[in-house]
Amino acid sequence: MGYDHKKQMMEMCKKYHHHLMQMEGSDGQMYEGIIDGMDDEHVYLLVPVGEMEDRGFGYPYGGFPYGGGFGYGGFGYPRRFRRFIRRPYPFFFFRRLFFPFFF
Repeated sequence: MGYDHKKQMMEMCKKYHHHLMQMEGSDGQMYEGIIDGMDDEHVYLLVPVGEMEDRGFGYPYGGFPYGGGFGYGGFGYPRRFRRFIRRPYPFFFFRRLFFPFFF
């Protein structure tokens, strides 16, 4: 993984800037994030964090019991949104990029 790999990864990141991508790391794990930027050594991904499944406390819809939600007229709908953290990854860390996917 020399200069050619780095250059190729840099061009791919420029091409798919601001796209949600899946990438395979050199450890074999899949990473998902929005390509936010890059410099000479790193690509910066906006990685999703803060899923609410672990905060449900046994109740559906993000932890609110049926009819017990506040601010929603008692319907129990969650206040759910996804947060992102900007993390740098070195270009040599990624083996390959998978094309962007859309919801």
